[in-house]
Amino acid sequence: MDEKICSILKVKLISSDYEILEKLSEEEQKQSGIKTLELLSLFEKENQKLTKFICYSYSLESKIEKKLDKVKKEDIKTVGLSKGFSISYGIYYYFLKNEKKNELLNYLSKRRIPQHGKFYERLENYFFQSKGVMLSESYIQYAGGYSKENVNQSDIQKALNDLKIMDKEHGAFWISMLVENDEEFITEVNKNLNLSLIYGENKENHYQAENYSEVKNILELHIKKDFNKINEILKK
Repeated sequence: MDEKICSILKVKLISSDYEILEKLSEEEQKQSGIKTLELLSLFEKENQKLTKFICYSYSLESKIEKKLDKVKKEDIKTVGLSKGFSISYGIYYYFLKNEKKNELLNYLSKRRIPQHGKFYERLENYFFQSKGVMLSESYIQYAGGYSKENVNQSDIQKALNDLKIMDKEHGAFWISMLVENDEEFITEVNKNLNLSLIYGENKENHYQAENYSEVKNILELHIKKDFNKINEILKK
């Protein structure tokens, strides 16, 4: 599972001193008090949910680390994840899933996690928030509930065709793309062909498209990540 997570996150898997890392993973499991079979069952039955939890948690924790590095005025870069890291997050997930708050707090204390109370609160938030995460770098979501990962031109054409026959309440969809710095670029389209373009947390533009062809062109530029051309259209 370590390799799978690192592939999704696009980070290096550190496997040097493997025997030491393996012993540390065994020690973590013993301190948790979770039986081996229970942990293996979790990885098998909750694989997709656990993967989302790990990816989401790592992504947000790495951002916190970067902010702390800036405050400390240190130039430290995250070089990767140590082999066996999924065991740690599997243990966190197990306690959270089974609503064992005290057990997880005690475990974090045993592991000497800095400010383990605050870390627990973040883990709890990650657990619930990660349920809505999609693992691909793009997805399309309809206001009516339909969603699909890995958006392509066929999905765009289907969404526009659907938009024509939808009522006003459900007549909207949006496409999201992740860029290298983990910012989310979203283009939302409603039945009146009003476009909302949200780039990152603080940048939002609105545009009234002339027709479906123009909307299709903008959306195709979106999935190609050609945001400069989109900006040129918005300035017209």
